Amino acid sequence: MVRTVYYASVSLDGFTADEAAGGHSGFPVAESPANAGAVVMGAGTYARLRRQAVDGGAWDCPPGPVWVYTHHEFPGIPGADIMFVRGPVAEFAADISSSASGGDVWLRGADLAGQYLHHGLLDELRLVVHPVLLGSGRPLLTAAAEQPVLLSAAPSADGSVRLCYGFAPR
Repeated sequence: MVRTVYYASVSLDGFTADEAAGGHSGFPVAESPANAGAVVMGAGTYARLRRQAVDGGAWDCPPGPVWVYTHHEFPGIPGADIMFVRGPVAEFAADISSSASGGDVWLRGADLAGQYLHHGLLDELRLVVHPVLLGSGRPLLTAAAEQPVLLSAAPSADGSVRLCYGFAPR
């Protein structure tokens, strides 16, 4: 079964980034999907990851299809399987799941994850909660949802906590 999963690192007060971090997380990404069959991101996340790759860094996505929701024109990444799409998330969800070849669909970006949650398309939320209070920044999710179910919780030596929540299908 293909699951759609959002991995995020957040502060105790629920922010993924502070204003000083320029809109991207100042937290280390402590977990990535072991079974990612496809990756989905928005234009801002793609622009940042592409810039990193062009500046000599590695393309920070597993092999497999990458779907980018955007209204902009972007160049691709040599050797990467990237599809640029325009429209509501629900319009492409079945195609994205099929392209994952049985692996998970990995969401990259809080705004996109909020849209998936709003449309009942998010299966799991995997969080690393860091023991810091930011006071402001980008909230974890902008959409309200029904009560998620806690699937697992584990403390880490650095004081962070790993949480995994599931959402009932709508």
